[in-house]
Amino acid sequence: RAQGYDGATYGARAAYIGGAAGTATVSAGKAFGIPVLGTMAHSFVQSFDTEYDAFKAYAEIYPDSCILLVDTYDTLKSGIPNAIRVAEEVLQPMGKTLAGIRIDSGDIAYLTKKARMMLDVAGLTDTKISISNSLDEYLIRSVLEQGARIDSFGVGENMITSKSSPVFGGVYKMAAMEKDGQIVPKIKISENKEKITNPGYKKVYRLIENETNKAIADIVMFADETIDPEKNLTIYSQYDKWKNKTLIGGSYTFFELQKPVFVDGECVYEEKTLEEIRENVKKQGTLLWDEIFRLEYPHAYYVDLSERLIDYKLKMLEEKRG
Repeated sequence: RAQGYDGATYGARAAYIGGAAGTATVSAGKAFGIPVLGTMAHSFVQSFDTEYDAFKAYAEIYPDSCILLVDTYDTLKSGIPNAIRVAEEVLQPMGKTLAGIRIDSGDIAYLTKKARMMLDVAGLTDTKISISNSLDEYLIRSVLEQGARIDSFGVGENMITSKSSPVFGGVYKMAAMEKDGQIVPKIKISENKEKITNPGYKKVYRLIENETNKAIADIVMFADETIDPEKNLTIYSQYDKWKNKTLIGGSYTFFELQKPVFVDGECVYEEKTLEEIRENVKKQGTLLWDEIFRLEYPHAYYVDLSERLIDYKLKMLEEKRG
């Protein structure tokens, strides 16, 4: 359901970087070493004369990672009883256990609670319950609030496709150009203030509050500007200079977000492994306040300007508008 082969493969890579435990996209697992996770399909179950025969065959093929899809026919009356039977008759004699079951339809909250009870009564307390079926963050939150017994989520189409914003609105605008050996700032003006660009050759720093070790904001500034953390620093909204905040010297630290990749045609960047990238994303996430991750009305994370940059921007706006 992704936008083509590359969309699926690199989308799975992005999801893994963002925190997903693995992928069902085998090409991404092969290309990037991402753990490949998945279970049988409904068509696999349907291809056998009985559901039990399908489960038995699958258990014999994958005894160490047997996760059975239990909702092809009837989850509670057929699927789970057959899964328990296979655990007892096929896996246990091999010295193996049933790794999990997957539910892909129906009332997820109700079914998982009943499934947990049935598995526990059968002594399969370590068998995990996984759910799927067009999941998104809102549905996941809803079933958890209803007390669903779930160990893992198979999230597919709503992660790999840009369902909520199918068109990427980014357009290239020139920020600066080199003329006679000098960097000349450029600006794009619009009646829509979000489309007004920030002029010049710039760099970005993340500002960290010492007391909480949380990010205060990012600051965009001209490339030749510097920050002295022992001095007060005032950061300004990109659109209104009167919206500003002053950080007291000694109360904050900072680090640069941008890293040079090529300098004078030479690669100067040490490429990171996928696991290193993933760990850095996790680390950066700990710097952000929980309120930023709210599903509804999240707190805005500020990306502000230095005083010199906002003054130059306002000056250019005045000049261009005559």
